[in-house]
Amino acid sequence: MKNKKVSACIFPETVPDDDILFPLAHVFYPLVYCQAVEEDKIPGELESPLRNQLEESALACKYIPSPLGENRERFLSLIHDLSTKKYDYAFQLKNLALSGINSGASLKGESKNSIIDNLLQGRQITDQAGEEREMLLWQARLVLKLGEIFDAEQRALHREMERIAQKEQGLFSELRRDQSEPFSLTKKLQAGDTRTDGLSKLRLKAWSRLLCLGAGVPNDCFCFVTTNQDAVDLLVEKYEQDGKNHARQIPAILLPARYIEETWQEKLQDFQERAGDLLADLADILRDVDTFSGAADTFSSRDGTWAQLLDEVYPRSVHGRCRLHLYRLGAAESCELFMETFGREDEQVRGLKKSAKGLQVGWLELLES
Repeated sequence: MKNKKVSACIFPETVPDDDILFPLAHVFYPLVYCQAVEEDKIPGELESPLRNQLEESALACKYIPSPLGENRERFLSLIHDLSTKKYDYAFQLKNLALSGINSGASLKGESKNSIIDNLLQGRQITDQAGEEREMLLWQARLVLKLGEIFDAEQRALHREMERIAQKEQGLFSELRRDQSEPFSLTKKLQAGDTRTDGLSKLRLKAWSRLLCLGAGVPNDCFCFVTTNQDAVDLLVEKYEQDGKNHARQIPAILLPARYIEETWQEKLQDFQERAGDLLADLADILRDVDTFSGAADTFSSRDGTWAQLLDEVYPRSVHGRCRLHLYRLGAAESCELFMETFGREDEQVRGLKKSAKGLQVGWLELLES
């Protein structure tokens, strides 16, 4: 696997959860995720033994496109205030826009008392282009950190609902004669998708700006994966917009879905050893789908060699299945496409970091029944 590794960048999550990390670890090495701040401590609710172990094994890694350097402590102090005194910043964050991040508003029109203006004090940036770039990077970091705070709150709420549901089930069990259809308000509430939030579009914009106005795409990373199908659809639509380019869809790749903490390392190693030739073929396909297009069906079939190996190592009844849908955008340049789709407002930023043309974008379709 290491001889023919293919890396993938997860977006727009800065702290990806196990649902996306576990399946993708079977295809990509390493998994890369951008973070807004170097040496940052994530909210405790978002801690993951799997993520930590993947990082320790070099199977996953953080990427900081735009380190804050001497301004790190100042920014983290602001984030601490935001998480503990949200009301104080409510008015400015409500216009979040964040001083224009969600609109075409001119940065010149920003209030002198705004969060971003305060952060930029003392930066001594005199040219307009440099000031604009710095402003957008500050905005991007702030939105992404707010997204982490939101995710942590949602995770805590979900766990509390699970606790209440268990208690509720015990209280009602003696009152129900027929338990085939248990009544449960909390089950209905839990069924809501905690992944969907009002920050979704802002996150995509912020992530694109952080990456592309910062250091650009990591070396040898040409695959970008998300759980947001709409985001991939928008990227493909933008790529095909002028009618000159056409996305090439790769047959969906079948993957194990459920992560079991006690056994995942042994199973992953076992799978990689037994699937060595198949994984090498898959790496070739991801690097040059046109040359190896005929072999791509192997990884989508429910009864092929790949599926049989999955069943042997990861029984469907225990681990479930998910599917990775990928599109080859052969003539696209990564940052240009992401900024045109999500990050640019009225041609406001130029001079993006360039990368080689040709990338793949994909979305992970979570647990199959």
